[in-house]
Amino acid sequence: MDSAYPLREPCRHCGCVTGWLETRNGQDCVFCEKCRRLCYNAPKTETGRSPRTVTTVHNGIKSACRARIILRATGRCELCGATGNLHVGHLLPVKEGLAAGLTELDLNSDENLAAMCDECNLGIGAEVVPLRLVVAIIRRRLH
Repeated sequence: MDSAYPLREPCRHCGCVTGWLETRNGQDCVFCEKCRRLCYNAPKTETGRSPRTVTTVHNGIKSACRARIILRATGRCELCGATGNLHVGHLLPVKEGLAAGLTELDLNSDENLAAMCDECNLGIGAEVVPLRLVVAIIRRRLH
């Protein structure tokens, strides 16, 4: 718990003007110091933290996670079946997910990640993977 964070406006529950800042699931939450209730979610520009970007979310995929995704795909691209140099890509692109309010944990969850060859990963780029392909990927994962 951080010390004495000044609230934008007095707490609507008790009128206190100070609180503390706590990060939960990547979101900066401001709590009242007196009644301990959530006052508001502060944007990172207010708290001085760097905002999430496509780059920071991509860099959030740990090596162990990358290995797990490629092993789950049995060393094949989950879109075309090619073998070789595989990447871990997002089924829902990071930019779209951030715009929709998803957290870094949501975007980098195993469910949103897929093993992809160079051609598929670079070819799709920032496009959303079509639903029919996502359904096919999920069906292959279940078998």
